Amino acid sequence: MFYIEISVKTYPRNYLPHIWPLAALRARGFDDAKLGQLASLIVDEPCKGLNTAQNGRAEALFKTEVAAGRILFRLRLNGRNWRMPFSIETTEPENARQLLKRAGGPLEKSLFAPVYENELNGDERDVAVYLDGEKTLTWWHRNVSRTQYGIQGWKKAKIYPDFIFAVQKDQESSRITVLETKGDQLDNLDTAYKRDALTFLSEHFQWDTTTPVGELELVNNGETIEGTLILMSEWKAKLPARL
Repeated sequence: MFYIEISVKTYPRNYLPHIWPLAALRARGFDDAKLGQLASLIVDEPCKGLNTAQNGRAEALFKTEVAAGRILFRLRLNGRNWRMPFSIETTEPENARQLLKRAGGPLEKSLFAPVYENELNGDERDVAVYLDGEKTLTWWHRNVSRTQYGIQGWKKAKIYPDFIFAVQKDQESSRITVLETKGDQLDNLDTAYKRDALTFLSEHFQWDTTTPVGELELVNNGETIEGTLILMSEWKAKLPARL
């Protein structure tokens, strides 16, 4: 199993613009009654501007730090990477219905077995069955949000991909993909951020080149890591290209 570590820094908060003072609003004819009626809007609108400015500067700083090598997206040779657990817990009873292959029988390429139907929603089941049936795929894992593997971008909240899978084609290096799937109704600013962050980090993935004395070196056979986000309505058209 390959391990991944994301090293990040916090972002300074002293660059945020000032919120409009009430005096400026009063000078424009806002009396106490009008200020009271519009209090929520008066607070919310400047906050939107603040958030936009903060995210923009955080993104710029994040990308600058990646370019400088102070924020890393790589497989490390010192062993300080996220490690896939050897077992995971389930709340499903032992005799619960398992997710089956297209031709019947339990899924074979999941890192954890059995895979229960109720642990995935309908769209995720379709993706899991598809992945399990692909010849170039060596293994896949349904990642558990907030408890397992997460990717840190320039926003505070981590990105928890829905699936992680490994692909090995003839005469090509193996590739590990972290896949985030979204319903069409969620194709919004958060989805755009996740797509941009995954693409950016994928473009800057690299291996460590040195190993501390006494540490076991990982064998670099050219494996690469990439992240992608696919809308659920598009996965049948776009996921095959990743395999």
